[in-house]
Amino acid sequence: MNALTTKYPWVKRKRAYWVWLNTVARLIGTICRLKVRGRENIPKEGKVLLVANHRSYLDPPLVAYAVKKRPVFFMAKSELFDTPILGSLIKHWGNAFPVKRGKLDLTALKTALEILNKGELVCIFPEGQRAPKGKFLRGKWGAGMVAIKAGAPIVPCLIEGSEAIIGKERLISGIPKVNVTFGKPFTIDLDDKKENYQRAVDIMMERIKELKSGN
Repeated sequence: MNALTTKYPWVKRKRAYWVWLNTVARLIGTICRLKVRGRENIPKEGKVLLVANHRSYLDPPLVAYAVKKRPVFFMAKSELFDTPILGSLIKHWGNAFPVKRGKLDLTALKTALEILNKGELVCIFPEGQRAPKGKFLRGKWGAGMVAIKAGAPIVPCLIEGSEAIIGKERLISGIPKVNVTFGKPFTIDLDDKKENYQRAVDIMMERIKELKSGN
């Protein structure tokens, strides 16, 4: 990862990642009474694209702690890296790299592909933003492009209840309870053409939704 770690030096600090996972992420998971299903569906090695729905700012540490057995790399909106405290935490503890929202960020997508091609696990939230409670947004086609170009096994992930951790939902529902469910890996066999990218991400979102009906 030489070129990558020159640009984002924190992504090679795996020791720091495990410290973060077993302190901050573990604390969040405990407070949220995190329940994990399907962890055995995550390949133990090799490149993996994990795709999840998005409900809360705390989804990344929840997913990382739910995966537990291997490092997870995330896209995070670029504004977070400029936040004094949170930005420092991301750079020193989290396996995250910036993505510019509101437009297609080819640099971020190329970074995701580079990490995948190094045999790592990358988590993408195809919706690109947080969805309201119980709702799903249509995925952005950039996630479909990564899936097709990477050719990696895709693991769908359903997050439920994380919207109640902070904000108005917390006041209404009290102590939150979060469920994270991992589905079986699948692949998308589509030609690498732009017209297939949205089709690919639609397939991924359907696989995520299917996990809800299976609970």
